Amino acid sequence: MAISKVGLTTGVTGTLATGNGGTGSTAATLPASLINNTSIGNVTALPSGVGGKILGHHYEVFSVDESTTSSTLSDVPSNKGRASYTTVGANSNFIVSYGCNYKQTGNHASYLYFFSLRYRIKLQSDDSVIATGNNRLTMQNIDEGTLITNNDSTTQIELLDPGTLAAGTALYFQPQFSSQSTGTLKLIQLNIYEVAG
Repeated sequence: MAISKVGLTTGVTGTLATGNGGTGSTAATLPASLINNTSIGNVTALPSGVGGKILGHHYEVFSVDESTTSSTLSDVPSNKGRASYTTVGANSNFIVSYGCNYKQTGNHASYLYFFSLRYRIKLQSDDSVIATGNNRLTMQNIDEGTLITNNDSTTQIELLDPGTLAAGTALYFQPQFSSQSTGTLKLIQLNIYEVAG
């Protein structure tokens, strides 16, 4: 007598062939095509070589109140805004998010001028630079030669790759600024996320 029904939860073990209505896979070899948003909660580990895990985080707010009249980027005086961080993992990348309050004063006639801020990563051991962020330009407008002070704020987020680093490496996250008139950096709110490479 032919069996018309089988209780799959009790009558079948191992792999059920696709010809018999199965996936051809065991739970350990489930193909990616069968993983969707309804099952992603069951994923407990990523395959080898897939990065993106947050390994560490540092948050700090700095009262800076330093000015520059240089159009060339340079370190903020007295290391204000500089954060110390020790790596958790090896060969990590970093998401650096920083917001700042600043003001610019100038009286250039009909002239667009810029205030700039960026972060660099340095080794504490020898102060060498191992990663440099993009130069973030914030434009202000001074018109008709009138002395004007503009106050503003901006937020930037970027990914920095410092290259090969051992776990436990002591780093500095160092800000640099520049201005085409007189720029004053008032405050920095900094978030550092260490991400598995």
